[in-house]
Amino acid sequence: MPTLLALLHIVGCVLLAAVFLAPAGVPTLVHLLKGILREYSLLMLLPALLTALVALWVAHVDGARWLRWGTAASALAIGVLAAWPAVSAWRLARAAEIPLDLREYFRPLVGARPHPSETVRFAAFEERELHADVFLPETATARARPAVLYFHGGGWRGGERGYARAWADFLTARGYALISLDYRLFPPATGVKAPGDVKCGIRWVKEHAATYGIDPERLVLFGESAGGHLATLAGYTEGDSRIPSSCDEGDTSVAAIISFYAPSDLVTYAATAPAALEGFTGVPLQGHREQYELLSPINHVGPRAPPTLLLHGGADSVVPLDASRALAARLAQVGVSHALFTLPYAEHGFDIWDGGFGRQLARALVGRFLHQHAPVG
Repeated sequence: MPTLLALLHIVGCVLLAAVFLAPAGVPTLVHLLKGILREYSLLMLLPALLTALVALWVAHVDGARWLRWGTAASALAIGVLAAWPAVSAWRLARAAEIPLDLREYFRPLVGARPHPSETVRFAAFEERELHADVFLPETATARARPAVLYFHGGGWRGGERGYARAWADFLTARGYALISLDYRLFPPATGVKAPGDVKCGIRWVKEHAATYGIDPERLVLFGESAGGHLATLAGYTEGDSRIPSSCDEGDTSVAAIISFYAPSDLVTYAATAPAALEGFTGVPLQGHREQYELLSPINHVGPRAPPTLLLHGGADSVVPLDASRALAARLAQVGVSHALFTLPYAEHGFDIWDGGFGRQLARALVGRFLHQHAPVG
C-alpha cells in the first residue's frame, strides 16, 4: 500500500510539473491549465505537503530507498514551483508598493460580471456589423468623465468584446466609462481594416461623447494581446493615411494607451506565429516585408506618441516578452512617457482569473496609470 501510494504521488507530481513547465505549442487545454497553475500556484502546496507526508510514511515503514528519495524529491520540486510565482508577484508588488490580498486570491476563478448599460451598432460593412458595449458608472457627474476603449484579444481571428466585462466593475467604480468595441476578424484578411476599425470606434466615441457624458480629450485605448497590437498601432498612426479609419475621417488622437502582452514587430513575430500573421495580413512575410512593417506598431513610434503602459508575462509562450521590451526601448529612445512591468512567472493572459496575483497587480498598475494620464474629476 505505501509503495502504490508513493508511486501515485510521484506520477501526480510529475504531471503537475509537466503542465507548469509546458513549452509553447502545447494543446489549448494544457496552456489554459498552465496559466491557472501559475496564477494560483499556492494551491500546489497541498499536493506538495501530501507527498511529503507520504515520503515520511514510506521512510517509516522502511520502503525502498529510491521510493523514499523519489517522493521526497517530488514534494520538494512541487513546493518550489508553488512558491516561485507567489514570491515573484510579492517582489513586484513590494517594489511597486502594491498590496496583495490573500482573501481576494482565493476567490472563484471567474466570478459574476456585469452586463453593459447599452449595446449599440457603431459601424456596418458588407461582411459584418460592428457593435460597442457601453459600461457607465452608476454615479452621475456634472463634468464629462474619461473613457477607456477596450479591444479584445484572440489572435486577430477570435475573441469577443464581452471580454471587457472582466474590467467593467473595476473601471466604472473609479468613475471611468468603459466602451468595448468590435473590430473585424479574419478570414478574410483584415490587416489594414482591423486598425481602421479601431480608429472608426475612436471617431464614433468622440462623436457621441456628449451622449454618454464622456470627455473626448480623455480617451484611453486598452488592448490585450491582438487587441493590444491594434490599440498601439491605431494610437501611434493617428493621421497616417496609410492606415485610415474604416469610416469617418477625422481626429483619432487619444490621451494614453494600455497594452497587455501584445506583439509590436510583426516581422519578428512571424517566426513565432507565421500562420496567424499570414491569416491576418493575407500574405506571407516572404516577399511582403513592407506590409508586415507597416502593421508593426514599433515602426510608428514618434515623439508625439501617447503615453503607454505595457504589461507582459516573463514566461509568455504565445507572445515573447521581447515584444514589449523592444517597444519600451523604442518609446524610451524618442522620449515618450511609458512604463513596462514584467511578471517573471506569468503566462499569456495572466490577468483573466479574477483573484490571481497577476490580476491584482494589473488592476493596481492600470489604476495608477489612468489616474496619471486621464484622471477622473
